[in-house]
Amino acid sequence: MASPMANKAAGRDNETRNRVLKVAVRLFAERGFNHVSIRDICKEAGSNIASVNYHFGDKMGLYRELISTVAEGMNAAKHTAFGEGAGRTPDERLRGYIRGFMHQLLSQSPEEACWLERLIAREMTEPTPALDLIIEKGIRPAAERLTRLVSEVTGLPVSDPRVRMGAGAIQGLCIWYRSSRVVAERMFPELQFTPERIDQVADFVTEYSLAGIRALVQNKRVEQEVPGVLAAQEAPPRA
Repeated sequence: MASPMANKAAGRDNETRNRVLKVAVRLFAERGFNHVSIRDICKEAGSNIASVNYHFGDKMGLYRELISTVAEGMNAAKHTAFGEGAGRTPDERLRGYIRGFMHQLLSQSPEEACWLERLIAREMTEPTPALDLIIEKGIRPAAERLTRLVSEVTGLPVSDPRVRMGAGAIQGLCIWYRSSRVVAERMFPELQFTPERIDQVADFVTEYSLAGIRALVQNKRVEQEVPGVLAAQEAPPRA
């Protein structure tokens, strides 16, 4: 059994670690990884450089821990949204996912957006090697699951380029409502994202998405052109 003194020391270590993380996420989100030093973080956290090295190894180790935490949270949130339509038809499962995801995106006011969310936005505009963590832990699992769901809705194989593009369009449309929220509320002051309004938006996104991806299935011209477009996008640049 650990002595009271050892427990007290462990408690101080944990407190220091959490304080460093709290300061670091704010500074990285505000300035970006390349414009924040360990000294900056330690100064605001009231700690020393040795403590950061002890807990995280170095600045990138600290940054990767923050990014990993956010990525895991992103995946968990989408996993919860997928559970909204469990056991139903593909159409209703898609509706349930969109509704659950939209509530996650819009239930929180922009002023309450946490520093972790701002950190992700900063990482995507000023990428570091830690971006791979966001992709592999926070984006790819849900993207693959949504792609399989769109495949079920359309009856097309997962490998069909229209399925992947359809899944991306659905996700992008959902996120657009979050990213443009401040502008929309400024343009239309009466707009209030109540639970009922969010349900309405989610239903619109669902119907719009279902109509769009079904139109792609029926449109032979798109069937012929989309693979070529994707191939051109994915082709390596010429020397």
